[in-house]
Amino acid sequence: MGGDQLFDYSGAAMPVPADLTALFKTTWEELARPGNGWTAFEKVGLAAAARQSRASGEKPSSQALSGKTVDLVHLMVNAPAEIDRELASAATDYLGVVRYVELVGWVSIVIGIDVFQQLLGLEPAPLPQPSAGKPSEVGEVSSLRMRKAWVPTTGLPLPRFALSAVPRTQRVANLILDRMYKPQDDRHSSRSIRGLSHTQLELVVSTVSYGNRCFYCTLGHLTALRAAADREGVTLQMGGIVDPDQDTGVKGGAQLVAMARSAVSPRPDPSTVTNLAREVGQPAAVTAAEVAACFMMINRIVEATGQPALTRQRERMRPLLSDLGVLEFPHAGLTTERERPGMIRRVIRKLRK
Repeated sequence: MGGDQLFDYSGAAMPVPADLTALFKTTWEELARPGNGWTAFEKVGLAAAARQSRASGEKPSSQALSGKTVDLVHLMVNAPAEIDRELASAATDYLGVVRYVELVGWVSIVIGIDVFQQLLGLEPAPLPQPSAGKPSEVGEVSSLRMRKAWVPTTGLPLPRFALSAVPRTQRVANLILDRMYKPQDDRHSSRSIRGLSHTQLELVVSTVSYGNRCFYCTLGHLTALRAAADREGVTLQMGGIVDPDQDTGVKGGAQLVAMARSAVSPRPDPSTVTNLAREVGQPAAVTAAEVAACFMMINRIVEATGQPALTRQRERMRPLLSDLGVLEFPHAGLTTERERPGMIRRVIRKLRK
């Protein structure tokens, strides 16, 4: 498929901003290039395996990847919250840090973009034709070291640094985060974000993160949601994130939550975006779909690299987290002993052989 037809939104139910289309195209161009740990053929194979796994819920087949690598992709797609330190350690021992981090990045990126396509009623974009060539060395990365995460990073436990062992992949993820969520320097801005208030925006992020059982993002963005509602004078009922019959108190809240829940499902329902557009307008509905898709990417990056949540923030939010069942998430960190799911145990054993 030619570049003009790739990410063609002329048939979409509502307009998609041109800069988002351009971002997706440049992302696909990077996917088609040899990486720092994988050839282009293997990178596109990671994307294909991720799609197959998400569509079927079953372990995919792949001519480009080893069976052990396919196992990791399958877990990344379907059970990211179950990935733990022992699995990440076994994976980095098997693949090496660069290949593991690059795998995490590209599986997550492709899932996020695919979800956006599906929310707009479109099929996922055709994967690119891989370029020839060998992977290139990462070279020395300044300040890269083991901190509290499961892989080395260059900075704080934030999504913007989670993939920093492979700067090219981190750069792609950060461009998506800045465009589909909000730029880093807009974190404390009071202005709306592409038609959504900060309360609406954080309601989407919190709902997606809750659906993915991502403790790090659920904690952080429930905190941000509460703060945004306070600033904007919204009487917030957070139980609406869990209970569809409970009003969140947010304008268009029921439709925002329904769309976010749909994004987490294997087959996102475009009617949820159409219904949302009737409440908030088409541009804001597209923004909400962007945000939901972005955090389908971010949740996986955070969970697979073991970004640690802030203990003090968890304790401040404990009553709410308990009410919503968030303290039961695998990465809540409240127990030292937790039964590891059988599928995780099996993959660890395979990787250690």
